[in-house]
Amino acid sequence: MKRNEDGKEKTFLFPIVALEGNSLPISTYYLGERTPETKDRTQVDIVVIFWFDQNSYDACCAFTDAMVDQIDNKYNFISASIDYNEESFTYSGMVNFKLF
Repeated sequence: MKRNEDGKEKTFLFPIVALEGNSLPISTYYLGERTPETKDRTQVDIVVIFWFDQNSYDACCAFTDAMVDQIDNKYNFISASIDYNEESFTYSGMVNFKLF
């Protein structure tokens, strides 16, 4: 996720959790299960989560769908879902895929 903030283009992609004080939308990711495929090759599950405010359900769905298309073209897409997070009052789109 890139956007202009204060006249500068910034990337809002953080490992596991975002730094405090960032505005939505942002993206986080984490590395999931690592599975040996052969002695020379390992699969890594990656989960990317796109966070949107509570008034942006449609934007969350549209962005997640667009990212599924992008990821499916390059990687082994596994699944995607949309969730409402009651603790933070946000919507999140989650995409799971395998990286070889």
